[in-house]
Amino acid sequence: TYDKLFTPRQLVALTTFSDLVAEAREQAYADALAAGLPDDGVPLREGGVGAWAYAEAVSVYLGMNVSRQSNRLSSLCFWDTKGEKVQQVFARQVIPMNWDYTEANPFSHSTGNFLGQIGYLTGVLETLDALSQGSAWQQDATKLEGISGLLISTDPPYYDNISYADLSDYFYVWLRRSLREVYPEIFSTLLVPKDAELVATPYRFGGDKDAATEHFERGLSQVFRNIRRFIGSDYPLTVYYAFKQAESESD
Repeated sequence: TYDKLFTPRQLVALTTFSDLVAEAREQAYADALAAGLPDDGVPLREGGVGAWAYAEAVSVYLGMNVSRQSNRLSSLCFWDTKGEKVQQVFARQVIPMNWDYTEANPFSHSTGNFLGQIGYLTGVLETLDALSQGSAWQQDATKLEGISGLLISTDPPYYDNISYADLSDYFYVWLRRSLREVYPEIFSTLLVPKDAELVATPYRFGGDKDAATEHFERGLSQVFRNIRRFIGSDYPLTVYYAFKQAESESD
């Protein structure tokens, strides 16, 4: 289970940070009201721009940072001998097994500390020239309807090469703990939904590799049929897809 990927001390730190996200949200709300932001009561998920939406936005970044911190505060972190630093769990797209681990100190000034992690997030905000409001939806790409003129760039999954949803649980459990009140629909499930995920993972089909492959190929074909229906003609579709040519017998 995921709790076994952390030492008791690390679990105390991460759960405490998660709980403090809600307290920080309330403090940000009080500060926003004191600064004169309107109190329209509209939440961030509904496009709010008032004091409460501002406070929720602050907590979103803090919640994301707790998730980032979990990647540096685990019993699977290891010492990067080249960079001489604490290396994250996901140095590769797997949850690895390690003989030993290096423990970061979130209150230090060295690698893996809390403020250092949040610096990556604030650095984006400080340099991002956002002149319009953006929106994001989580939808099943095989069932899209009622849209048109899209600019599409995609990096689709590659059969059973990476278990995206399974690996995402590592971060999801911390995001859910911090941000369930801000985005209740996104975090309505205990773990990341996996049934509709387009990967050819046999264990989800009772070990049947053919059924897993059929699920993947049928779903991916439907996605690209939808793309053809909805994509705009002004810009090309970009697809990033890994391909490894089989070695010949002479090799």
